[in-house]
Amino acid sequence: MRATSRKPGKVKIQPPMTPMIDVIFQLLIFFMLMPTQTSEGYLTTNLPREQGPNPTTQKDLERIKIELVEEGAENQDVTIVLNDTLVLGSSFDDLEAALKGYRAEGLPPNHPVLIAPGMAVRHKWVVRAFDAAVLSRFTNIQFAVPG
Repeated sequence: MRATSRKPGKVKIQPPMTPMIDVIFQLLIFFMLMPTQTSEGYLTTNLPREQGPNPTTQKDLERIKIELVEEGAENQDVTIVLNDTLVLGSSFDDLEAALKGYRAEGLPPNHPVLIAPGMAVRHKWVVRAFDAAVLSRFTNIQFAVPG
């Protein structure tokens, strides 16, 4: 800081302005070049209850159940099982085709679809299963609590 005197005995203190201007310009350039997001994505679905669904009730038997089972070293892969009988491997395209087949058979869009991931299934596989159900035009998509 510099001290300049106007009158004897009074000292005016001025902070250096150059570093402050440099910081302001750097912030200005940063916010001008930073990419902006114009829209936010929302997952419109029913969140699970505290306890997982009871598989013995009639309502659960009517659901389309997509089970995701972790596979491979460090659970890097997944196996898709549809309605406890049809094993689709790890092909989400086959899952989408099977779900579209259900819709073509006349199931309404609000027919319940349950995504049941295993405890160690990676988030990206759950999102891919959700995307397959949405692309098949199902609107009542639910998640089972893992475990």
